[in-house]
This record gives sequence, structure tokens and C-alpha cells, in this order.
Amino acid sequence: MPASDAIDSPVGVVAHATDPDFDATAADLAAVLDADRVGPNVAVSGVAPLDAATATDLAFSTYDDPEPIADSGAGVVVVPTDVSIPAGRAALRSPDPKRDFVRVLREYVGDGATPGVHPTAVVSDDAELGADCVVGPNAHVGPGVVLGDRVVVGAGCALGGPGFGFVRTRDDELLRQPHVGTVRVGDDAELGANCTVDRAPFGETVVERGAKLSARVHVAHGARIGADATVAFGAGVAGGSTVGARTTVHPHVAVATDVTVGDDAELGMGADVLDDVPSGARVVGSPARRVDGAER
Repeated sequence: MPASDAIDSPVGVVAHATDPDFDATAADLAAVLDADRVGPNVAVSGVAPLDAATATDLAFSTYDDPEPIADSGAGVVVVPTDVSIPAGRAALRSPDPKRDFVRVLREYVGDGATPGVHPTAVVSDDAELGADCVVGPNAHVGPGVVLGDRVVVGAGCALGGPGFGFVRTRDDELLRQPHVGTVRVGDDAELGANCTVDRAPFGETVVERGAKLSARVHVAHGARIGADATVAFGAGVAGGSTVGARTTVHPHVAVATDVTVGDDAELGMGADVLDDVPSGARVVGSPARRVDGAER
């Protein structure tokens, strides 16, 4: 399906950097979060890290110690529920300060993604794009690719290319196996810049609903990334492997062919995962081993 038939907004509009400037008082922010407000009703117009914020900035703190809050120049700080708040500081109490900081940003400046296909992107006539997708500059969405609704495809991504599949002849030549399967990306998934997701030899290569891939992640032919999983920069998932739902994959992880990683697992930075990983397990190292106190 041509991209222009599948996306409601004009072709050529694409993700853009959000403007962090806004105007809100501490009371306004408390209303957005349904949070308890402490201190003066300070007005803020920007955001910054806790240690670099000025009097017109909103920041957040995850520390149980009140000293970093006292030392910060931030006008308003989103803080843990039980932390002591220095006298005279404007603060919003939150059970999860970083989450609520992000909620405020999304309320005031949006998520930075405007649906559409960038003019330099290539979308095959045989691809299918759901509603409100974003396809970034120089991305390639090939034949046999199906994107759900609100999928973000970052700059330079390549979806639907042939997988790395060859057979060796009797004359010791390599013959490429035709890949006639598909790539399916679920609703609300996001692929960072320069990700590659290969077409399956048959069946599907799948990135499930809500999964988030950072830049330069490779998902090989026939692999599956579970719903709401996060896969960090430079990780690779080999053919036929499965990464479970809500699993956290840290940077530069390699998951070997036909390995199954269960739901809610965590793969530490640089881990070489050569064997199956149970649900909920934490592994690190090469070869990867469990570090959560359980037997492998």
C-alpha cells in the first residue's frame, strides 16, 4: 500500500525536535500530575538536569537525599514522595519522579513525532503502513513490510531487506536463499536511527506492539522482539531468536541463533547470549551467565 494512502497527514512531514520552552506554574504542573505541591507557586519555561537547572527550569530528582535538591538552581523539582524538601523550594511529590517529569514534557511540548513520510524515504508499493506512522529521512520500507499504527521508523532504517541466509554448493560457492516471508511491526513500536529488520525466509520477522529499539539495532530474519521490550544501541538478535515481552536489552548485546529469552528478563551490556534465558532472569558476560542468584 502506498504510504500516501495509509497516513492521514501530508506526505513529507516527519519527526522533528520538540521546543522545550513552555509557560507553566508549579500549580499548573501539579494539576497535570495530580501531585502534591510544596513551596511557592513558581513559574517555569524550560527544562534542565537537576545540577544545571536555573530558576526558570523544571527538573527532577530521584535522590532520597534532600541535598541535591537544595543545591539545585531549578525553579520547580519533581521529587520522591518521602524526601525532605528544603525550605522555600518549589517541589512536586511523585512516586516516580522521572516518569512524571516525562508526563509533563509530553503534555506541554508533545512527543516530537509528526506523522508522515520524509521525502527522502523509500516506501515500497507492497508495504503496508498503518495510521499516524512516522518514516524518517533516508529510511527504506521494503516489500512485505507491515507497520501497525503510530509506528516510528527512524532515519536511515532498512526494513524488509533479505536476511543473511546462504547455502554452500558442492563447488564451494555460496547461494543466497530467497527470503519470501514478511516483516511485521506492531502498534506504537519505535525503531531508532539506522536499525535493520530483515525479511523472514518464510513466516514473519516481528517487532511486537510497543517495543522500542535504539539506534543501530539489528533484528535478523525470523527473529521476534516482544511487546514493550527495550533494545539499546548496537544490539543484535540473530535469526530465529525470540526476545520476550518487557525484556531489557542493554547496549551491544548479541543474541545467538534460535535462542529464546523469556519475558521480563535483563541482558547486561555486552552480553553474548548463547543459550536460552528464563523469564525474569538477569544475565551478563561472554558467554552470558545469570547474576540474579538463580542457577543457570
